[in-house]
Amino acid sequence: MNHYAKFWQRCGALFIDGLVFLPLMVFEGWLESHSRIVAFVLVIPMAAVFVGYSIYGHGRFGQTVGKHLMGIRVVRLTGERIGWREAWLRSSVEVVFTSLGVVGSFVALAAISDAHYYGVGWMQREQNLAAHEPGWLAWSGMATEIWMWSELVVMLLNEKRRSLHDFIAGTVVIAEGSSAVAETQPTEPCSPVRSSL
Repeated sequence: MNHYAKFWQRCGALFIDGLVFLPLMVFEGWLESHSRIVAFVLVIPMAAVFVGYSIYGHGRFGQTVGKHLMGIRVVRLTGERIGWREAWLRSSVEVVFTSLGVVGSFVALAAISDAHYYGVGWMQREQNLAAHEPGWLAWSGMATEIWMWSELVVMLLNEKRRSLHDFIAGTVVIAEGSSAVAETQPTEPCSPVRSSL
């Protein structure tokens, strides 16, 4: 029998994955508060770490730390392990939004004055940086939010609890130890003509 991952398991996995990054984000914030140059240097590596974490975890193990602790795994619709292709496809939209955010961060860090960057608290610095981001980034932020809510709605409205990124990659999230039922068409006997093509 097939056991698809439950909503609370997927939310728990997402929460745990967020906790994995918490120390790194605090350390990054501390470093960036001391140097705008460091903030410039860290933009691409930090973005790569956040996106790469998901791609590597899924491509190598079929799960992130959060999914492992919640006892769920990403597989192909046939029940087979996913590979790097599926891992990249699952994260493809996230990669696009993250890339736009990287460009926006570079623009904001280049435009902000030292007076607005240094000598202010973390929240104020974030607000000051946001004020220097290009206007189109607001549309990107809105698109990101729409995407995230769409992911949730789609997951709640289908029997296998597949999100949009699962449909893109041809994957499903299952409970550990269960096997996904293959979504295959009934096979037709091969005719001599077809088998020779």
